Amino acid sequence: MDLVGRGIALDNKNFFEHFKELNYRVITSLFIVSIIFTIVYTNYSSVYEILTTPLLNAGYSTDELVAFTIYEGFQVKILNSFFVSLAISLPIVVFIIGYFFKPAFEKLTHKLFVLYLLLFISLFYLGIFAAYKTLPIGINFLLSFNESDFILRTQNYFQLISRISILFGVTFQTPLVIYFLIKRGIISREVFTNNRKEIFVGVLVFSAIITPTGDPLTLFLFTIPLYMLIELVLYLSKSK
Repeated sequence: MDLVGRGIALDNKNFFEHFKELNYRVITSLFIVSIIFTIVYTNYSSVYEILTTPLLNAGYSTDELVAFTIYEGFQVKILNSFFVSLAISLPIVVFIIGYFFKPAFEKLTHKLFVLYLLLFISLFYLGIFAAYKTLPIGINFLLSFNESDFILRTQNYFQLISRISILFGVTFQTPLVIYFLIKRGIISREVFTNNRKEIFVGVLVFSAIITPTGDPLTLFLFTIPLYMLIELVLYLSKSK
């Protein structure tokens, strides 16, 4: 891709040339997202089924989703289409924007930089997958507190889905950040290997804060994979 190749020579440009290049990449990314948005919007019925699956798996029906305003349905459809479009276009956007910052990592080889980008994308999708699988448990847990009839607002439900998915996707970048810090010599690997118990407790506490519910099952379904990823990073970081 021309955009990828152009990013390698950015370090010879002045501030305004950098800004122009970044602006070009952002506009290109938005154009790609808009194309995917159009496709997602025209096939929204399939997207709606996917997004409401956690609710169905929690034992509830989509008939229980209620809109409070006349424009809420349209607003939710636009936001959901945009969120899904961003998720689908993430690999392309990451490479377009990511290569703008390539000159800032002069010591990284081209292959290693690409590997970091691929790991970022993979971990983000893994986080979304983890959120998608644990959300039914969280939804069922939260709604179980209602001792009488309740109204499940459409907007609130999809906000929960999107926020938790993004939160999980970002959180799953933690192993990549740790690996980068170790490889750059910013943090010693021994800091983690000599304090494994403390690290696990820290991950557990962090998971308790960001998970949508406080039930032990959801907590450990998030904590265990994240901690195992950190252990994998520590193992891979042995090689110099």
